Amino acid sequence: MTHVDQFVARTRVSFVWNYERDEEWLTSLSAQGQHLVKPGTFRYRFEQDASVRYVYRLDYHQIKEKGQLDAYYALFEDMGWEHVGSNMGWHYFRKPCVEGETSTPIYTDRSSLIQLLKRVQLMLIVLAFANVPIMFVNIFNVWNWNDRSQTISGVITSVVVLQVLVVILLSYGSVCFQRKIRRLAGH
Repeated sequence: MTHVDQFVARTRVSFVWNYERDEEWLTSLSAQGQHLVKPGTFRYRFEQDASVRYVYRLDYHQIKEKGQLDAYYALFEDMGWEHVGSNMGWHYFRKPCVEGETSTPIYTDRSSLIQLLKRVQLMLIVLAFANVPIMFVNIFNVWNWNDRSQTISGVITSVVVLQVLVVILLSYGSVCFQRKIRRLAGH
């Protein structure tokens, strides 16, 4: 980019099972001259530049080793993608829009896309199962503290409710990814 006028921060709440919507959102903001600089969990940072337009794609990989991460980024670079940033295993890539090109997928074959979906689904399942024992410990604590302190019991009850909601959301996300996998495998 040659000239950057300003930076803009935007807040967005989304769920991983709708990652395609995030790609569309980022691409539509780019069409308005706002380009992702730093992704976040709920807060994203953009720079203003009307002179260029990008298409954005997301990929999920939990890569910790620097050498593997560099090789991963190099693979995308070789395909024309620029790595913008990463957040919680999600990697944000972009490439300049090409006139007349309607879709620019990262994965061009079904098996690779299915592998992406399975990676995300596995992460959701692991997080859901990790919350279940903690949730049961807290449920047990609610019964034990119920007679002793209403404040502590109320706090623990709130935590249990939150954990139940988290497990439900993670399970729902896993089911959403399973549907996507079945659709792709069925074609």
